[in-house]
Amino acid sequence: MRGKIQALFFILFCLLFFLAAYPLNPSIPVDLFLRLDPLIAVTTFLSSRELYAPLLLSFILIAASLFFGRFFCSYVCPLGTLIDFSKKLTPQSNTNGSKSPALINFKYYILLALLFCCLLGFNLVYLFDPMSLVTRVFTYLLYPFSALLLNTGLDVVRPVATKLNLVGLSHKHFMQPLFYMNFITLTIFIAILLLNFFASRFWCRNLSPLGALLSIFSRWGIFKRKVSDACNRCMKCFQECPMGAILKDPEKTLGRECFQCLHCSTICPQTAISFKPVLTSSPEGFHSAFDFSRRSLFLSLGVGALSAFSLTTTPYIKLPYPRLLRPPGALPEKSFLTKCVRCGACMKVCLTNTLQPCLWESGLDGLWSPRILPRLAGCDQICNLCGQVCPTGAIRDLPLEEKRNAKLGTAVIDRERCLVWAEDKLCLICDEQCPYNAIVFKWQDGFRKPFVVANKCNGCGFCEEKCPVRGESAIIVTPQDEIRLASGSYAEAAKKLQLEFKEDAGTDRFFLEENQGSRPEGQADKRTPATDKIPEGFQLK
Repeated sequence: MRGKIQALFFILFCLLFFLAAYPLNPSIPVDLFLRLDPLIAVTTFLSSRELYAPLLLSFILIAASLFFGRFFCSYVCPLGTLIDFSKKLTPQSNTNGSKSPALINFKYYILLALLFCCLLGFNLVYLFDPMSLVTRVFTYLLYPFSALLLNTGLDVVRPVATKLNLVGLSHKHFMQPLFYMNFITLTIFIAILLLNFFASRFWCRNLSPLGALLSIFSRWGIFKRKVSDACNRCMKCFQECPMGAILKDPEKTLGRECFQCLHCSTICPQTAISFKPVLTSSPEGFHSAFDFSRRSLFLSLGVGALSAFSLTTTPYIKLPYPRLLRPPGALPEKSFLTKCVRCGACMKVCLTNTLQPCLWESGLDGLWSPRILPRLAGCDQICNLCGQVCPTGAIRDLPLEEKRNAKLGTAVIDRERCLVWAEDKLCLICDEQCPYNAIVFKWQDGFRKPFVVANKCNGCGFCEEKCPVRGESAIIVTPQDEIRLASGSYAEAAKKLQLEFKEDAGTDRFFLEENQGSRPEGQADKRTPATDKIPEGFQLK
């Protein structure tokens, strides 16, 4: 029964994950599992000092844990399901594993260190939270792999579709997502699965801070393990308990570690074990008290404080990465990093795959956080999905008009690499790609040269993506003049700064130049015949 329930929740998680795509149906809660995570809610609140309303959904899970115990880890958590599945593929020398209090309590020390670090303004929950981790794994690994499989299948049937004149199928192709940090993510994921070699559910019982948080509430759960007099102490339950919650005396249970899997009652040859509602918090044989040493508690607080201190003394505080571009609608950097849980949901839904995870571009505090990589792809101006799927509000949910005014940065031309500036060649690709006509050509030393009109450039990055120069682009988008607001209208902010983002190319200034900087009278273009007329075949509307 438990396996079927796990499968249903895992299928639901996968379904919501793949439904997070363009066009997004706003009635489908694609980030449901992330918003149900109370650890994300608590750490985000402590680090940002703000209560994000959608995360209040996690109180449902806390309330359910008060009644049914730590059931989430056993039945709902997709990472737990994957760990259970890998258990069948992993050789185990000791199913029950070590029950050392120091090892079992280690997850509580991790939780305490994370919470104290959050109090000091730095949110490192992404390093240990299972929901962030599994969503990241799906985004960086499963999503690209599924696209590869689909395209491979299409390549197989394409010749048949062409012969049958199935035009749509013969030309069908899915974008192949590419992500940095995928190998590091894969290594961490495999390491978590391989921990099963040492003990069943090693991650859940010893390392998961979400499990630790749920254990605190589950100690009051009304459904508790009960052992009758029929028990003959065969110790089978002790040996096979996946969480090590059964003590050497099989009639005793470490209540806060039991996650109601019912496995012990299933395998008991005497059917002596049952789970019944008990209103008292500590019935006979049920142990829920915490056994922490004062030294360990202070050590956890010290680790949290040192982690926060190390993040405040990095050079990235004063010398930010000069090419760091955040998604449109991202909060100001400090607030953004305290709210972003590095789940990768924004990267999953990105239409152009321009959103990529950071490595060291913003220090350890920004590890796995999303950044725009314009050389890979520009930011599509008809897409605002990243803000819609962000579970914590680190990226604001903006209408398209607001998103268009959320200036990401400003394009800058590297005259040492530009084909027009450096080699006097004829090239206007950046001008053709710009949706806001922010690049114009002016006469300079007898040649038409490209210039960026800063108040028309919103930093979308299509010019950088399509630049024909090999290697680094000759035109790059920098975060200069970016607009990042915690609240308020981007359109109003752009208006105050006299910015103009209109998707109306108008007359191409390469052919007609009537403003200042136009070709001096009587001076011919050194590359092409001088003309003030629109070329044949073009019409001015």
